[in-house]
Amino acid sequence: MPASRKRKIPPKTKRSEVPASQRVRARTIWAILLAIFGMAVAFFASGINYYSIAIGGLIGAFAGYFIGKQMAQDFSGK
Repeated sequence: MPASRKRKIPPKTKRSEVPASQRVRARTIWAILLAIFGMAVAFFASGINYYSIAIGGLIGAFAGYFIGKQMAQDFSGK
């Protein structure tokens, strides 16, 4: 067997191409965008009901935060 097959290869690590400050901004941007989208969906679904609009905004914000967090993890290569 050749010596090159016996040699241990170090694992490939990819440094994050996206700085940490930009990853946090991605979370914030997605949270705001999906909060607005959730509020719009709640408005058209229930009319002018402030409780449903607030709940739609909160659900959209949580979903946007986790989507932005997942995107940051995908870009960082973890």
